[in-house]
Amino acid sequence: MVEALITRRSFLKYCGGIAATLGLSASMIPRIAEALTSADTRLPVVWLHFAECTGCSESFLRATDPHVADILFDVLNITYHETIQVACGEKAEYNRDKTVQDYDGQFICVVEGAIPTKDGGVYGMVGGKTMLEIARSVIPRAKHTICFGTCSAYGGLPAAAPNPTGAKGVKDAVGIDTINITGCPPHPMNLVALITSYLLNNQMPDRRPDGRPTFCHGETIHSSCTVPHGCMQGYNCKGPKTYNNCHKQLYNAESWCIQVEHQCIGCSEPGFWDNNAPFYNPMWASMFGAYRPDALLHKEMDNASCTPCHSSDMFDRQEAKENEPGKFQLSMHKKHKVNVQTVQGCSSCHPEAPGATKLPAKR
Repeated sequence: MVEALITRRSFLKYCGGIAATLGLSASMIPRIAEALTSADTRLPVVWLHFAECTGCSESFLRATDPHVADILFDVLNITYHETIQVACGEKAEYNRDKTVQDYDGQFICVVEGAIPTKDGGVYGMVGGKTMLEIARSVIPRAKHTICFGTCSAYGGLPAAAPNPTGAKGVKDAVGIDTINITGCPPHPMNLVALITSYLLNNQMPDRRPDGRPTFCHGETIHSSCTVPHGCMQGYNCKGPKTYNNCHKQLYNAESWCIQVEHQCIGCSEPGFWDNNAPFYNPMWASMFGAYRPDALLHKEMDNASCTPCHSSDMFDRQEAKENEPGKFQLSMHKKHKVNVQTVQGCSSCHPEAPGATKLPAKR
């Protein structure tokens, strides 16, 4: 059990982290510890993988301090998980179907990945059955269905335009209400906290209308962003409209996107691949390290640097024709007075731009 895998001190510290994630007081730590170590609380779980990269499972399995899997595998009876199960082939499918049969209406179904639906779902197969067929046979019989990751919740990358497979999130594909823990990948602690809340209260926690638990998706990142280097809203940061707790619940208690000077791309939101693109703008490179704390939102910030005056793919089409693409890029920067080695990108057009300088940009 748990005690043999980690020390009591680290386990109680971990329970404190769960309490903090759920917004509970420290007085709840003993109850959380009891819920996670009671022998009669192992929930039967079928974990389905559909159209995905397995990044959600990897995020969960590789979490540390302590290892999330060490605790959760003692709490849950995971009878089917394609990444970690020992069984394979017909035996694995038997374990899945036997769990559904024996615990009809009682088991938890965790879903990772979108479900291809076009042409009857033939673009996603597992064991000779379409993913859509498996989803329709398993998910409606679960007591609760948890979508772990943006793909299973909203379609994610597989559903991005032009979406040739007709990929959809579980609710849209099967018509079943789901509990959505989103992100690309989602934070593993949020899944543990969700399960813990269920064990404590015998019911799932409060959720937003889109199915996301309010304890981890109740506020925007921007509302209480712990920026270490200055606000990045002027660099197309999607924090103001992204509902997630990654700024409070660091990955492996170490870091998160903005802490490593990367703007939020809104990976926990519906349709983020299409709605939030482009994620990057070449124009930012020349000014990124100079005056980010004072950066203002540019009216063309959603476009690539060439787009305001040219078609969106003009540069790519022309670059593809060049024998030396690197030299072509530099010549275009020189022609347009945009020097990627310095911070003159804004000051070329706006002499009043804050922090304008000819000093080399920080790398």
